Amino acid sequence: MSDTIIQYNFKAEELVKSGRTSSYNIDGIREWLDLMPTIPPLCDEQIAIFLIACKNDTEATKNCIVSFFKYKAAAPELFANRDIDNEEQTHTFNVSKCGILPNRTKENYAVICACLKDTSYSSFNLDGQVKMIYTLLDVVLYDNPPAGLVIIIDIKGVGLMHITRLKLGTVKKFFQFLQEALPTQLKQIHIMNTSYVFDKIIMVLKPFMNKELFNMIVTHPPNANLDEFYEKYIPKDILPADLGGDLPNLDQLTEETKSLARKVRTYLEQCEQQIEVYKENRL
Repeated sequence: MSDTIIQYNFKAEELVKSGRTSSYNIDGIREWLDLMPTIPPLCDEQIAIFLIACKNDTEATKNCIVSFFKYKAAAPELFANRDIDNEEQTHTFNVSKCGILPNRTKENYAVICACLKDTSYSSFNLDGQVKMIYTLLDVVLYDNPPAGLVIIIDIKGVGLMHITRLKLGTVKKFFQFLQEALPTQLKQIHIMNTSYVFDKIIMVLKPFMNKELFNMIVTHPPNANLDEFYEKYIPKDILPADLGGDLPNLDQLTEETKSLARKVRTYLEQCEQQIEVYKENRL
């Protein structure tokens, strides 16, 4: 059982010392977990991640933990077999670029940036794309957990036929986890190079989104003033060259992100094993 306890690259005491959560809150959640036999053992670091994600609201934290395990267990197609070099993930990275930007914002927000590499709609697989995003989220949480998450998606090359590849079951599961179980605070979703196609996509997605999430979406047309974007949202010095930033292009940042995921392979396996223990505990 002990090998299902996830090993992080930070200590809960550091988060307590910096005032991001408290020992009192961690102990309170641990006492509650003792009454929840289906939920596997959680280390103090993982409890702290959930508390920070829920702004140290203990009732919200409990709901988030329950949803986290429930939704992950119910969607193995999105949360299992996540090795970055397996056939499915290799295909996903052949179709798209997706990088964790190496530097965080001044608010300690992590930024994930993605776009299509292969714009053929027949190559697009939604399950693989969702799995990739949520795998990278776990990679982000391995080190000092961020105060929030910003996602930038460049939809250049996305056409109407891509909409036919949206599986509503996957869309529903994606948004359930995003809105009820995400172990960090989602802050902004930036959609770059929007066109009439995005209006059609949002019509499909909107029924699955709550108002709070919908209001986080910021659209930027192809002729958008990027200086305004740098000033108002994400500074130029932490963005890839593809968005006029000072960092290398997203191709290189994607390769660096894959290397990062390989380095924490054991940790990612522990995350999966924890869900398997949860499933066994429910039997």
